[in-house]
Amino acid sequence: MEKSKLFKQRLFRVHVAAGITFSLIMYLAVFFGIFAIFLPYIQTWEKPSRHIQKTDIMNVDYNAMIEEVLKDPNFPKNNILVNLPGRMGDPAVNISHRFVQAIAFNPNTKEKINNEDKNTSNLAAFLNELHYGQPLKLIGRLSFGFVAVGTMVLIITGLILIYLFNFNNQGKSQQAIFSKIHVKVFTWAFIPFLLITLSGAFMNVGLISAGPMSKILTKGEAKGIDEVVGKVLFPQSKPVKKVKEKASMLPLSSLLKKAKEINPQLELKQVKLINWNDKTARVEIIGYNPYKPFLNGGIFNQPHITLNALTAELIENKKVLDNVWPVFVAESLFFLHFLFGIDIFSRTAVALIMGLCGIAIGFAVMLWLEKKAKKFENKITFYHWMGKLSLATMIGVIPATAVLFVLQWLLPFSLEDRVLWQKGIFYNVWLATLFWSFYRINSYKAAKEFFALAGVLFILSVILHFITQSTTPSTLIKNHMTNILGVDIALFIFGISLLYISKKLPKEREEAKIFWSLKKGRKNEKLI
Repeated sequence: MEKSKLFKQRLFRVHVAAGITFSLIMYLAVFFGIFAIFLPYIQTWEKPSRHIQKTDIMNVDYNAMIEEVLKDPNFPKNNILVNLPGRMGDPAVNISHRFVQAIAFNPNTKEKINNEDKNTSNLAAFLNELHYGQPLKLIGRLSFGFVAVGTMVLIITGLILIYLFNFNNQGKSQQAIFSKIHVKVFTWAFIPFLLITLSGAFMNVGLISAGPMSKILTKGEAKGIDEVVGKVLFPQSKPVKKVKEKASMLPLSSLLKKAKEINPQLELKQVKLINWNDKTARVEIIGYNPYKPFLNGGIFNQPHITLNALTAELIENKKVLDNVWPVFVAESLFFLHFLFGIDIFSRTAVALIMGLCGIAIGFAVMLWLEKKAKKFENKITFYHWMGKLSLATMIGVIPATAVLFVLQWLLPFSLEDRVLWQKGIFYNVWLATLFWSFYRINSYKAAKEFFALAGVLFILSVILHFITQSTTPSTLIKNHMTNILGVDIALFIFGISLLYISKKLPKEREEAKIFWSLKKGRKNEKLI
């Protein structure tokens, strides 16, 4: 019995110590990860050039755009990639090659689009980079990766503790409420949280260490993981030799319709043009099968249909299951994190689950701080550096992120180093919340101010979007730009929710109220 009690105590201490060590970075990964879930929609919303009316991919004149691109003598003439409208949420037609920058077209007018480069608009990509620590380069990625590994330890120890201890959660104190929320959320949401964390740990730590490990295993012959398992994960088709005889190509839209007839389940996303305008030309039409999630549509397993570009004759029909099991394992790991091909409703469900997990992490930190505060009961006031740091990190990051969305439409797109200004202001606002957290003795009041400020800024970002783009919700609906309007609605609802939280949050702890009333009473006694 004594050993069992000691084991429980040690396990509990390990869980608490690891939790408070990893909590802040873990929370940031979850917070920015929620924005990353909606990355395809945000990256369309943030770019004026992508405010394009949706179109049916089967009724687009792709050939005219391809010929326009091929007029450039510097553009490669083989293995050209055509991203169809709707791929990764992008309504434009993107024609690219691995060695050149993509050229975008409006599918309705066939006109070239002036792409916003990374120095002009990079909001969605930056939020995604913050999710896995990329701004700090290798140190950031390793830190976030090891925190993901530590989080898996926390999940396992937490489940064991739930099994060993009877958490009745019947108390009415703040400590009991914090504990109840933390335990309940992770009891029900630990499976998706564990799977997503596992895939994140693999991508950050696993892929970073894959290069050195490959070099060690092959005694210096291979410098990367691709050279070791590339032939399995990325089997290369034999190149088709050109006969150098010009031929007339069938309309790409007709070839897409043929591919849809061959495999109706496939959602067509991309086309690879092989030997285009040559007698040996063929098209490799790549898609995603939504009826077999986790197994396709991402990086490793891409079902495709290869057709003769002159006759539409079927050359190859590679289905989802026409592959080996290591490919399915690798595809599943990445699918869990990137949610390839998942619709907006599924993404929203995942985002809500991860949002609850983020809240549970926040309450776990508050529970730890509440226990620390018990040691200062006689002094009533409680001022702890971890509490202030957590306040700035977990709540201060919200108005700082809202500033990013406001600046997206407030800063002119012609501004030099526009993205650098945007990022710089974001970091400075976040740092200002840290200073303000330490300046405000009352953390509850500071939290109310952060929530209120963030709510106003998110709502303001929506208003600025409508003003600067001279559009309205009805116009977006009329032009079938519901994906863009969806981002506006989500930001507006989020802003309203933050204002509601700010209003409902108590101004201060009950103990603090007693302290200030006593202090005021003593001051009045001295004056008398």
